[in-house]
Amino acid sequence: MAFLKRKKTKKEETADVRRKRRESKTVSTNTSFLDTSKTISAFIFFLIWGFIVLICFVGLSPAGPQILPDRVAKFRVVAEFPFDYESILRTKRLVEQRRQSVAPFYQIQMEPYQDFSAKIVALENLIETQLTPELDEIPEAEWPDVVDRFNRREIADIGLKVNTEDLLLIMQRTTPEQRTRLFDEASLVLRDIMREGVFDIDETPFADQSGSGYRPVQVMGLNGGRRAQSEENAVSDLRINFAGLGVDNTLARAIYSIYRNGLTANLEYDSTRTEAEKQSAGDSVQPVIVEIMEGETIIEPGAVITQDQIEAYTAYRNAVAEDEDYGWGIDSTLAERAVLSLGLLIGALIYIQVGLPSMHRSNRRLALAALVVVFNLALVRLVLQLGETRLVGAEPGIMAMIPFAVPVAVGGLIMSIMVGAPAGVLIAVIISAINGLMQANSIDVFIVSLLANLVGIYFGRDIRLRAKVVKAATMSGLSIAVAAMCAGFFTETDAITVSRQVIAAGMVGVLTGIVVIGVLPLLENLFKFTTDITLLELTDYNHPLLRKLQMDAPGTYHHSLMVANLAERAANEIGANPLLCRATCLYHDIGKMVKPEYFVENQHDGYNPHKDINPTMSALIIKNHVKEGVQMAKDAKLPTVCIDIIKQHHGTTLIKFFYHKAKEQAAQPSLPLSASGQTAGLRESSNIDESSFRYDGPRPRFKESAIIFFADAIEAASRSLKKVTPQSVNELIDSIISQRLEDGQLDEAPLTVQEIAKIRDSFAFTVTNMLHSRVEYPKMDDEKDKKAERPRGDTPTPIDVKEKKNGTNSPTKQRAV
Repeated sequence: MAFLKRKKTKKEETADVRRKRRESKTVSTNTSFLDTSKTISAFIFFLIWGFIVLICFVGLSPAGPQILPDRVAKFRVVAEFPFDYESILRTKRLVEQRRQSVAPFYQIQMEPYQDFSAKIVALENLIETQLTPELDEIPEAEWPDVVDRFNRREIADIGLKVNTEDLLLIMQRTTPEQRTRLFDEASLVLRDIMREGVFDIDETPFADQSGSGYRPVQVMGLNGGRRAQSEENAVSDLRINFAGLGVDNTLARAIYSIYRNGLTANLEYDSTRTEAEKQSAGDSVQPVIVEIMEGETIIEPGAVITQDQIEAYTAYRNAVAEDEDYGWGIDSTLAERAVLSLGLLIGALIYIQVGLPSMHRSNRRLALAALVVVFNLALVRLVLQLGETRLVGAEPGIMAMIPFAVPVAVGGLIMSIMVGAPAGVLIAVIISAINGLMQANSIDVFIVSLLANLVGIYFGRDIRLRAKVVKAATMSGLSIAVAAMCAGFFTETDAITVSRQVIAAGMVGVLTGIVVIGVLPLLENLFKFTTDITLLELTDYNHPLLRKLQMDAPGTYHHSLMVANLAERAANEIGANPLLCRATCLYHDIGKMVKPEYFVENQHDGYNPHKDINPTMSALIIKNHVKEGVQMAKDAKLPTVCIDIIKQHHGTTLIKFFYHKAKEQAAQPSLPLSASGQTAGLRESSNIDESSFRYDGPRPRFKESAIIFFADAIEAASRSLKKVTPQSVNELIDSIISQRLEDGQLDEAPLTVQEIAKIRDSFAFTVTNMLHSRVEYPKMDDEKDKKAERPRGDTPTPIDVKEKKNGTNSPTKQRAV
């Protein structure tokens, strides 16, 4: 037991703290460098590329060339010498692109502004001649009714829409001179924006240009400066300019509300000028000359021949006819496939940077993806290599099974379970593309492989049982079986061969599931990942730690269950991981098993040991349950993420009860600090070190830890409610959340204000229902009669017996956490 050891001196404690802090910083720095270093990322990238080339392409036999015009190509056509030709098709497309790139021409129309400006002038005249004199004669309390009546009658007649509240605000906040200046400046702002041109993005000429990368419009008469802008941008510009009028925000919003009605699209489309410019752009296009290099692919296998391919193929045939020394090209070389695989990996890297930022920032995830890809492709090459052996290669029936017996879904399913479906899809594309390159650059193979991966990922969503891994993999195999049947139908393959292919696909699906189940634990331990499968296993109440918690600290165990219910529902509300919250909540207070009697939920006999020690020692014991819990979790080999949450579930919050108790006792040196009469450690309340009464942290750093951080405090505090009502529960939750936000406990947590609001509502619902009251059951008439006949005071209650036996009344329990 840590607290039975010799108490260290202040100097020794300080040295230990500094040493641990240095070690923690060193480990954290090294881990951060390894996980975020761009050098390591580049090394992983080139390493996986090298392994792909080595495993997949070195020594792989290529297929011979063949072409069938106007049908699906089964092999590729490669240019064996360089040539060029004029492409009519590409020239036509380029002409059309140039025409479409010409932005439409527009003329600025200022009539809408002039009409609105006239209405503003009329509004000013009505205000100064009618409204202002009337308001001067009545008390301000009657202004709203007068302004509302004036707005509905007078202002409506001039066709101007003005909000009554805005007009009332302007009348209350400004003098006549200020109103005149304000309206003049606002009109100038609107005029400047309208002079630049405002267009409606929903109109067809503008909508056609969206996303094209060209200028949206060309405005006639607009010289330099800013270009025309959409109505949405103009509205934003108007709001920003009004904010700089030198008035308060409320008044600026009122003026904006009036002038917003005058901001409309004022560009008139000039079709004649636009068409002339398009014609000129099309005429300037030069014929497109296509250059085909030696070794360049003309026809891709497995694809329906396109018009461009027919054009290139025809030009190639003409070039061959001119020089009979050239003939058919050869199939893809190792260098060609290596370059293609490099391009594929570059594309994958770009997608990771754009679509998977969490993976891009973590070398650990990149290394996992690299290892999974290499492992899966090694299995693919192993199966394909069997087709080149004498035993298999001599049997056409077995050879026909090989393409459908490739375990292509291993990598996608593993990544989907460990990292997420988007990462799984990316790995599926990489593996499927490489598999297609390995099998004669077949697009059919690529599509079937990708389909199998996607089916496995789809059925592998939210997997929490290992049996479902086999189910997902089996469904993946069945999709390959369906593809085999379809291919057999269209190619008129015999039924026996198709049956073999279907059986092979189904068996590979089952074997894929078995392989994934076997590999997952190894990858979890190697890369420190935690899957939902592992988390679900941790929720088993027969886990040794939970069994021990039930026996040694039953109150803490029940508290953990309640916190788990709170956190799980809140996590569902904000899209966090509810299973991670539930599993970790069950273990977050396991450190209390070291000294369970020092925590109020475990004090069943009315005795509170904190009465016999000073507040500083009490706070130290309370704080220590976090450290003890972390150590116990490490000894039990709990996942790293669970250990992190145990560290963070109190953040650096203040143990207020003992902190205030220490201050009160320190302010009264004549009184003992404890029930045993201790007086050591007396000091002025101003000298109490607050850091000694704060948890060591760290603060919550991700959503799940922040949810548990709040759930733990709210569940504990809810037990102190004297009367449970929705109002009292809401007030309690709001108080705890606001205090901890003000204390900066969520400064490192990625929670938005909206998510905190959802968490708060979820807690309120759960706590209110968790602490519900029961309807009192009516008693039987005979029991009432017996009770009436029994003399009062003859039978003591169990509490009276206990108090008489102890000789004292039950002391009031104090909550220590």
